[in-house]
Amino acid sequence: MSKYWFLRMGMDTIEEALRFANKRDAIAEYRRVAEELARYGQAIDASLHIAPSRAEVVEYPDFVLSLNENGRVVTEQA
Repeated sequence: MSKYWFLRMGMDTIEEALRFANKRDAIAEYRRVAEELARYGQAIDASLHIAPSRAEVVEYPDFVLSLNENGRVVTEQA
């Protein structure tokens, strides 16, 4: 059974999470959004959830993402 990576940013609900086939693409999308917001002095955190389908995504994340002061994405396993 395939597993997908679901990206939740900010106050997104599970239903609003974006689905990706791999972790790299999910982090790239987070980086794109976080860098755009950083240009305006805003920050956004995100979480990654690994699941075979959206219906099986649980509230507790597998990873937490943030953008550090150097502009790099920090990925912490939850």
